[in-house]
Amino acid sequence: MADFESIPFAVFSASPSSVSSSDAGAASDVAPLSLPSASASRLHPPAAFSLSLRHVTVALPDGRVVLDDLSGTFHAQRIGLVGRNGAGKSLLAKLLVGLLTPDAGRVVRSGTVAYVPQDAAPAEHATLAEVAGLAPAFDALARLERGEALPSDFDLLEGRWDLGETLHMALAAAGLGHLEPQRPAASLSGGELTRVALIGAFLSGADGLVLDEPSNHLDRDARQWLRERLRQWRGGLVLVSHDRELLDDMAHIVELTPDGLRHYGGNYSLYQAQREAEAAAAQAALDHARASRSAALRDLRRQHDAHQRRSAHNDRAGTTANLPAIYLGRLKDGAQAYSGREQRRQQETRAALDDAVKQAAERAGSGTPVALMLPGAVVAAGKRVVHLEDAVAPFPVGARPLSLTLSGPVRVAVTGPNGSGKTTLLNMLAGIGEPVSGTGAACVPCARLDQHAASMLRPGQSVLERLRELESPLPEGVLRSHLALLGLGAGLVRQPSAALSGGERLKAALACALWGGTPAQLLLLDEPTNHLDIDSASALEQALDTYPGAILVASHDQRFLDALRVSHRLEWSAGEWQLTACA
Repeated sequence: MADFESIPFAVFSASPSSVSSSDAGAASDVAPLSLPSASASRLHPPAAFSLSLRHVTVALPDGRVVLDDLSGTFHAQRIGLVGRNGAGKSLLAKLLVGLLTPDAGRVVRSGTVAYVPQDAAPAEHATLAEVAGLAPAFDALARLERGEALPSDFDLLEGRWDLGETLHMALAAAGLGHLEPQRPAASLSGGELTRVALIGAFLSGADGLVLDEPSNHLDRDARQWLRERLRQWRGGLVLVSHDRELLDDMAHIVELTPDGLRHYGGNYSLYQAQREAEAAAAQAALDHARASRSAALRDLRRQHDAHQRRSAHNDRAGTTANLPAIYLGRLKDGAQAYSGREQRRQQETRAALDDAVKQAAERAGSGTPVALMLPGAVVAAGKRVVHLEDAVAPFPVGARPLSLTLSGPVRVAVTGPNGSGKTTLLNMLAGIGEPVSGTGAACVPCARLDQHAASMLRPGQSVLERLRELESPLPEGVLRSHLALLGLGAGLVRQPSAALSGGERLKAALACALWGGTPAQLLLLDEPTNHLDIDSASALEQALDTYPGAILVASHDQRFLDALRVSHRLEWSAGEWQLTACA
């Protein structure tokens, strides 16, 4: 299998092909996109576009099988691909476009596809045009202007003589009008890199797009631009995402599960409704299995008691009856054999009943709410939690002084575009750096959790070891139960934090903040849902719902903010922070 950690940040185009585990040069079917086509703005979906998996199996270098005998087809429609962290969504995206070769099975493509990965760095000395996949076309234009055009350049630029203007207009629409094609990619932020790569995909002229978590590094305005641009796209689309607003614009949801691909018609809201109906049905089946087991066990006990009474009665009758000893011995042996068979039957029945309940419980999952309550985390209504007086943060330069007092268990959404200083503000409140002038800090014990959870955890320690180091007042058994409810089961609580996924680390850090020796009365959350799958984000929302302290959260995820029921918004506007109460 190809090394999927070394894929460069770029847009790729896969030509119609069929790739199987035996195709030695499968990855050569994928090349950087070189130019937009005249058909980039499509009026109708390309009916020929499809991506098919046929009994595909993929294992990691350590031998762990991630995708096992996976089959399914992605047609020319708007498809949202969802699944738990670690399920293999990003790996599946690379398989679909030909960047990975399956260990077994085939991937069949019809039509061309442009691909934008997540969290990848540009090549050294790469330019904006290269990130967008348009460098060959700009090179051809440059040769033409110098009078050094190659014969192939005219074919390359056919219908694309206005490429510079087209790219500039696309950049301006994305809020990047100040950028030029030869701008070094290393000077761009993560959000700018993502938008440039997406623009290259939209201009590619491909029959379909495969986008992997495209909104992860985008602020609110950029996310809105992406939603509008995707609504205008008329080609096929496979969107790997946990962004519930983007997924609500899809026509079809496909869930990647350990059992394969599950298809749901409609957008994310309909998918969620269907999942909730499935969960309700699974819970009803579990309740029925438990009730049936209880009734069957009562019946078994009655049968057992009746058999015991009969055996005792027969034993008494045998001692008083005038019957030959050999005959009484045969009766006794027969009774014992019957008792043995009856005991085995009852054991098998009990095992079958327990197995039925176990299977129903696995289908139903855990519906138990996550308990985060600790007495030390409670914040009284009038207690001051944050106080800033004429505080000027180190970033952004030129910001106006901020005076702010927050009291009680407030929930404040810190919002603003990328580069407005949201992370710097949270760091300042957490004591990581001081204001340039003025004063400002948290007034209660606080914990800062970014999307990497770097400040609360130790890479070489497990979450249980870290909680013991923090002198948690909770016994280990209680901690294990709480961690399991938070999605950190027995297989994860003893693993080093460095081995956990981003979402798992965030939940482990949250546990340390809440169940350590000094519980946090103020949580400072910096984009906490960026690397969480939908189920994990829902678990975090549920966990924070019962948190009795104050919360300041910087997030572009409006669904997450809605679920937190924020009481105030601290929004960056015209060079200063403005606090408003929510209705």
